[in-house]
Amino acid sequence: MRISLRQSLTLVAAAAAGLATSGCISVDIGKDTQQQAQFRIVDGASAPTPAARSNGRDLLVSPQPAASVDDSFALAYSRLAQQRAAYQFATWSDRPSSRLAQLLVDRIAARRAFASVTLAGRGVAGDLLLNISVNDFFHDAASSPGTARVEVSAELIDRSTRKLVARQTFAATAPVAQANSAAAAASLSEASTKILDELATWVEAKAAPAALARAR
Repeated sequence: MRISLRQSLTLVAAAAAGLATSGCISVDIGKDTQQQAQFRIVDGASAPTPAARSNGRDLLVSPQPAASVDDSFALAYSRLAQQRAAYQFATWSDRPSSRLAQLLVDRIAARRAFASVTLAGRGVAGDLLLNISVNDFFHDAASSPGTARVEVSAELIDRSTRKLVARQTFAATAPVAQANSAAAAASLSEASTKILDELATWVEAKAAPAALARAR
């Protein structure tokens, strides 16, 4: 069971206290610098190849923020299963769910497989809605230097019929080169790129049958 953002941030103080009392915990993780650093999730993929043709659908992508430290401006790490803490001097520039949604819009728009694709809430109509929620987004530091872990759930909904077209969960990992926030952020971007690869392919494939059914 995931803990709340308030509970997760409370763990920061406990983690910091643990650094002073335990000689076996790396001082790099959690408090690796005295200067505030802000990171941004980046898509490391090369430019996608345009689709052969458009499916004619208009897609809206909607991030669904979660009340956990994983989907917050904090850069989360974990030393024990199902526990989270936050790097004291490192944050994200955007919530992971919001940033991943924007990167996915950019990916899909570049492919031109849809008639249009945009973020929900921009005043643009769409007949398909893709909800994106972040389940896991953290530096797994159970063993040093650790692993970046990302898990995202997606729901594709046909707005004209209000029916669920498809639902799937995507998970990816990437090794962290060093036990610090900068390396963790880089690896979380790497894992995110893998998620975006799968998500973009999945939504394009699931939307195509819906387009055919609507044409009939």
